[in-house]
Amino acid sequence: MAAVVGPAYFPVSALARLPLSMLVIGALTYIVSSAADFTTAGAVAALAGIGVAVGAPLSGAASDRWGQRVTLLTSTVLYSAGLLWLLVAGAPREGGLTLDFQLMAAALVAGVVVPQAGPMTRVRWIIRLAGPGGDLKTLDAAQGYESTVDEMSFVLGPAAVGIIAAAFGPAVPLWVALALTIVFVPWFALHSRSALAAPVRRAKAGPAAEAGPAAEAGADSAPSDHAKQAAAARAAGVPWALIGVLLLGMLSIGSIFGSLATVATVFADETGHPGSGGLIYATLGLTSGAAALSVSRWPQRWSPARRWVACAIVLVPMLCLLWLAAVPWHFAVVLLLVGAPIGPVLVTIFSAAGARTPSHRLGFVMTLLSAGITLGTSIGNWAGGMVADAGGHRDALWVTFASGIALLLFGILYAIASMKKASRQGN
Repeated sequence: MAAVVGPAYFPVSALARLPLSMLVIGALTYIVSSAADFTTAGAVAALAGIGVAVGAPLSGAASDRWGQRVTLLTSTVLYSAGLLWLLVAGAPREGGLTLDFQLMAAALVAGVVVPQAGPMTRVRWIIRLAGPGGDLKTLDAAQGYESTVDEMSFVLGPAAVGIIAAAFGPAVPLWVALALTIVFVPWFALHSRSALAAPVRRAKAGPAAEAGPAAEAGADSAPSDHAKQAAAARAAGVPWALIGVLLLGMLSIGSIFGSLATVATVFADETGHPGSGGLIYATLGLTSGAAALSVSRWPQRWSPARRWVACAIVLVPMLCLLWLAAVPWHFAVVLLLVGAPIGPVLVTIFSAAGARTPSHRLGFVMTLLSAGITLGTSIGNWAGGMVADAGGHRDALWVTFASGIALLLFGILYAIASMKKASRQGN
């Protein structure tokens, strides 16, 4: 992969996506330090996530139309201004911070304009490696790598917020996110490989582009059965019903992340270890990242639907173990177990979407799924915060458990929908 994009591309693309993964938890951490309750902070985090949910697909559509460079550079300027506004609006006040219009607007705007580097790097790999003369085997490896980095950013980004806040203060993570935005997002935008994601015009692209990059690769290589199936799926256009189910899966994963982040914070406070919630939550990323990396070595006969359902079945009972935790290290150990089945589901959802999406819609679909995680995280933050205010961390764990059940149900729904679609194509 390094021969395709150069070694510097990997750290740059990884660091360019941290401003997004740090936003929601960064806002939560900053506001909770001066607010009178968890509900205010949870509402601000939820508004930031709603902003991402609205802005990410718009950013993806803009990149499909005008290219990634223009979209990312514009986002850099706007997001930098949005973070500064949030820092000013959320500054500590005498009598405690309250949820006013300025604070809500700042959080919402910051979410709308945050740069979407993660989904856009996926688009670059697909266009580069699935086109004429492409390398489908390397594409599979690249997609697995990007899924792992995406998954780890959604876990380690919030964890970094907790670590930085504990060491330097609650406002510092947002300043770090601002610095990362100013340095690495333009670097990523101006990288030579951004030219690969130039606008794709559906009317001018012709049948090959309509069928997607994998279909084009068939002219110059001998694609696998999986590649042929993916090309056929792309030729039929975007299956919005299946993409909708994948989006619901991402919302469920995000809600698990968000509620666990809030629960870990509340649990740390209740057990006499304030400020260590981020460190506890960070353990989730260790096993989830490792498990995501392992997916590329799983047997090809394990379909995406089978992987999703199996991992969700394993996840649900593990979530129940969180109620048994009495001290921080107990909670951290259980999170290690919880992380293992989550990573593979993330890989599965992104891969399934990429295999079914035409070239001219890749930016939109990838950013839509990424937005689903962020919106789900905000929902988990908000719901977990409200329940924790009323009954503590044990009651808030029901939000996490419900999210796990939802992930399982949507996995079953995706399996049924996939079988029906395959049956119709067979006929």
